[in-house]
Amino acid sequence: MKLVTTTIVALALASGAAFAQATPPAAPAADAAVVAKFKAADKNNSGALDGAEVDAYKAGMTKIDTDKDGKISQVEFVAATKAGHIK
Repeated sequence: MKLVTTTIVALALASGAAFAQATPPAAPAADAAVVAKFKAADKNNSGALDGAEVDAYKAGMTKIDTDKDGKISQVEFVAATKAGHIK
């Protein structure tokens, strides 16, 4: 009985470590200055840069707009800033 219990406990501990490693990486942490820059660019407060708001970033859109929806979300803006695509 001890062998069965020990085996079950060992398997549970081993599988817990495997699940812990499968956790997806978190979104990039947003710097307050970057968020402020995004909010200043988001003139209509829609939560995304779209329409004329995107014009300032057109040159780098292929690198910035990762989901290819024609808008720049705050998550994309933060990631592009960290990657050096937005200065």
